[in-house]
Amino acid sequence: MKYALVGGWGYLGVNLVDRLPSCVIARRSSAKKRPFLKKYFENAEVYLLNELTEEELKAALSKCGADVLLYLVGKLKGSREEMYDAHVTKALTSLKVAEELGMKYIYTSSVAAMGIAERCADENLVVREEEEHLKGCEPVGPYSETKMIGEKEVLKRNPSAGIIRPALIWGERYYHPEQKLFRILKRYGIPWPNASVSTIPCIIKGIEESLKTGGWYLTVDTDLRGVGLRAFDWRPSISLIRRAPGIIKVALVPMRYRYASRKLRC
Repeated sequence: MKYALVGGWGYLGVNLVDRLPSCVIARRSSAKKRPFLKKYFENAEVYLLNELTEEELKAALSKCGADVLLYLVGKLKGSREEMYDAHVTKALTSLKVAEELGMKYIYTSSVAAMGIAERCADENLVVREEEEHLKGCEPVGPYSETKMIGEKEVLKRNPSAGIIRPALIWGERYYHPEQKLFRILKRYGIPWPNASVSTIPCIIKGIEESLKTGGWYLTVDTDLRGVGLRAFDWRPSISLIRRAPGIIKVALVPMRYRYASRKLRC
């Protein structure tokens, strides 16, 4: 099985490229923005596009010869319009091309797509996959909202598509500021509010399972304590989450809940 990592010149792609038989498809602007990742892709099959259009994507996928399109495009910062473009518009463009080429499709979402998941949580605020897609979930902020819309639109178009929802991604190759911060906290034993964590092996397990059966998977297998940080439990209130700025909401929601898959054994 060969995967096309669409949007692969980024944090998740750089941690998957050597673990999955794959090609990487990304925009030239992404490679230009993150030149420090080039060393990780030197031995990879890479196709750089001017823009993620049907024509350019179809040409790259035809050369790649992959069986599965793994959509990795995500945008944490920026306007709602930019997030919508990344999480919905381009996702549906990629899905359309995948269908035309007879490829399977997996959408990379986030636990943030479940937003305020009180009606999905148990008495200990542990959240598992909802029986009915996103029923009872309340989006918080544009990132959460557009990920939720992306999931819904993908399944509306193709009910057999797979969806993975990682929490905080923990990979050996990292460059995001928060990931660097966590390594510093770990080194010096500085405490931090606990949160759910997704390791790369668990994400791969979710990719493989969603490929078999479709549906949505929480690809979460540990927390900050599990990766060696001194972490303490702090459950921010729903009112605080709602009042927080958009990017802060994305950090606060996983502190309130613990995520654990009822379908996936990592």
